[in-house]
Amino acid sequence: MTIISPDVSSRLKPDLIPVVYQIYSEFCNLQPHARVLVITDARTPSHVAAAFQGVALALGADAATIETSIPAGGPTYQPGAKWTPMLAHTAKAADLIVDLGVGYADFIAEALARGARVIMPGDGIGNPYLEDILIRTLRDIDVHAVRRQADRIASMFSAANTCKLLSGEGDELLVDITGLTGASVDGFLWDKDKQTYKSNYGILPPACPGVFLPLGRAHGTVSIDGTLLWHPVYHEQPRGCLRLRFDDSRLVEIRGDPYLSNRLRNWLDELGDEGSWRGPVHLNIGINPNALFTQNQEWERVYGSVTCGMGDMPAALFAPDSDLKWSRSSVHWDWTILQPTVLLDGQVIAQNGKLRAPALAA
Repeated sequence: MTIISPDVSSRLKPDLIPVVYQIYSEFCNLQPHARVLVITDARTPSHVAAAFQGVALALGADAATIETSIPAGGPTYQPGAKWTPMLAHTAKAADLIVDLGVGYADFIAEALARGARVIMPGDGIGNPYLEDILIRTLRDIDVHAVRRQADRIASMFSAANTCKLLSGEGDELLVDITGLTGASVDGFLWDKDKQTYKSNYGILPPACPGVFLPLGRAHGTVSIDGTLLWHPVYHEQPRGCLRLRFDDSRLVEIRGDPYLSNRLRNWLDELGDEGSWRGPVHLNIGINPNALFTQNQEWERVYGSVTCGMGDMPAALFAPDSDLKWSRSSVHWDWTILQPTVLLDGQVIAQNGKLRAPALAA
């Protein structure tokens, strides 16, 4: 897999301004006099953060930006990251938090519990080429068609009892999704069609609908040929298929690619964190036609791929009202299969990189 690296931003691209306006108006329904807090770090160019603050001001909001430190270890270690109390104190005043560098954090969950809303361009991770990604995956597609498709896929997950993920040559992961609610993960806080708020927590770019998985739901094997985001601060592609076997939502065997299988196994052993072996904790189907396999989290949205997460499942962010048993860990790592087959209650909804079910037609 070629890792495509868009140009690193050195100046403000004028095209970003209408995209930020689009995020505020169509995704967030930002209202005049709302209090907007933009949280960033040094990985994201300062003019990108300034664009989010400036457009919010132009829309009549009360907006401020705060730059925090870069967390150690990259996105994998987000669940265990420690943040200055000044962030939590400032967030208490916000109606909308634009998160350009934090992701998982207790103070974000506390803000949501207070009634604030959170939007995460770039999936809450600082990014030196965020402009290119947002322009390509928001401006250059029909975001509302993607939103509607994500809602339809989420409803199919909600209605199903089983999800079967087929990959490699004969690898099959069977997931019990009985009683679980599908999630659209489309980034929209506001539903333009229904003229109502649909969520208080949005992740961009759109979209990767799927389901969050409590413990004890997954059994079987997968063959990973896409990305592996684990200990390093970057993601890797297996040189040969990496095979994982799960029993009762626990990773029990790692085979295949000798380099990555050994490194992954050693890392998990050295962590001494039982939760890091647990999963999958989420299963999502990428449906953005313009998402690419860059070092940004946009790879979770690549059309026709499936990404599953391991380790921590931040229920306070994604399932705050649930009493199900979720995996907890100091790390969250992911793996992606490029073009698997996905079946819900036996119905094929994705095959060979194409969404198949008639109900999913745009």
